Amino acid sequence: MAKDREDIEYRGHRIIANNTGFMIYPDKYRGEVESIEEGLTAAKAWVDDKNKARNEARRAPHIGTVDDYAEALEALSLGAHERLMLVAHRAAPDRKLSATELSEAAGWEEAGPANMHYGNLGRKIAQQLYLPIENDDDLSWTQALAEYHDEESKWEMHAELGEALDRLNIT
Repeated sequence: MAKDREDIEYRGHRIIANNTGFMIYPDKYRGEVESIEEGLTAAKAWVDDKNKARNEARRAPHIGTVDDYAEALEALSLGAHERLMLVAHRAAPDRKLSATELSEAAGWEEAGPANMHYGNLGRKIAQQLYLPIENDDDLSWTQALAEYHDEESKWEMHAELGEALDRLNIT
């Protein structure tokens, strides 16, 4: 018995295809086709083209574009602590905060929780956007969100992430 439709995850997108068309989420892009296989092929090509254009627009491979970050933030379910840290980081002068200040924004007293939770948020966003992160630790994953300045012991939120937060009115 032939399948009526196919529902797959592909590079951070959900693709639903049937014998007449396909839909790509979160973009809500749709196309008409004559088979499930044709729909999956066309949808994957569309996602690949979109990602190629975004990759070329990135100022560094591990830093998303404003559109990347906005899409990821809309797709992910943010915990209250993640939202509090992002909002505080965005509002900080020059978008710079120490790990202790990030922790305090979320209600913790020490840097450890922020290192772990901000690193986890960076991992989720990097994986959603297929950002290449070299190592598998909190420090490395946080680089998807911010750049660390040793001389100040502070993280500077990427301008693109800050702009995405503004666009989505996450304040």
